[in-house]
Amino acid sequence: MSEGTRPTQVGDNTWAFVWSGSWGQANTGLIVDPGSTSMIVDTVWDVNRARQIADETSRLVVDAPVTDVVNTHSDGDHWWGNDTVPAGARIITSTASLHAMKEEAPPRAVHAFASLGSMVGWVPGPLGAMGSYMNRVRGGARLPRRTPRMPTHTFDVTEQISVGSRSVGLRCLGPAHTSGDLIAHVPDAGVVFAGDLLFVGSTPVVWHGPLGNWTAALDHLLSLDAEVYVPGHGPLCGTAEVAAVRDYWTWVETAAREHFDAGVEARHAARNMMQSRDFLPFAHWGSPERVVLSLSTLYRLWDGKPAAPPTLARRARAFADGGTLLREKKSR
Repeated sequence: MSEGTRPTQVGDNTWAFVWSGSWGQANTGLIVDPGSTSMIVDTVWDVNRARQIADETSRLVVDAPVTDVVNTHSDGDHWWGNDTVPAGARIITSTASLHAMKEEAPPRAVHAFASLGSMVGWVPGPLGAMGSYMNRVRGGARLPRRTPRMPTHTFDVTEQISVGSRSVGLRCLGPAHTSGDLIAHVPDAGVVFAGDLLFVGSTPVVWHGPLGNWTAALDHLLSLDAEVYVPGHGPLCGTAEVAAVRDYWTWVETAAREHFDAGVEARHAARNMMQSRDFLPFAHWGSPERVVLSLSTLYRLWDGKPAAPPTLARRARAFADGGTLLREKKSR
């Protein structure tokens, strides 16, 4: 069985499929009421892994068919596997996320963009840096060739879903990472599926903001005092890791704002921040260069511009900066 396709029990009749990598391959969840019904939390964009997870899930829900699927937000790596869930299942997300899903570039376009990136990644300058970084984001994933099933049910702020006799609380805490990030809280198991409001062991990215919403969302996660948090990316964690992500964003907001106010452009600001002593608590996290991706969002907001969807063109510009920082690090 390949990595990320083996279920890990995280609570009573509650499982997670956890991937150790940080780009593209997301964590997913499964909540079962034996003899009744089940719920899936998120699906993955890699065609092969999505099918393997579906096969493993089917073994756990023999007497409890999947009736509901939750997509925590609009990034494709959390919902492009929706075609592998049972055809009759209701797919749920926040109203804001469904709107963003309809704005996202389809899988075919992302595949073409990443494939082009793999061909030009050797080219010096921003084009090559963008290409190599985009290919890095896709990793070895085989993306679907068409847009998968969209959610069929939405909510604005909160919703309680009955999974047989179990209650799962959904709450939209976005906009933050994306425009409509939501969490799924399973109180009877002491488990929270946090989506990409939590990256553990790897550097988070803010594509929408404002950043204050993200720190408020982390405060809410801490208030739940769950036994297990399932992040969107990285290993299972507790409150200490949630607090660490909050510390990271507090540092980013302070340090980046100083650079912005001083007129320092984003890539140079990111380079300075990664070389500062205050960065040391986070330096061991994977993909530290992602701070420049976040600055592409924060600088826009601080400049008084409205939040914008992370289109391919916008991501390409940010990826060029991320790829440039990686090249500089390798050359040192």
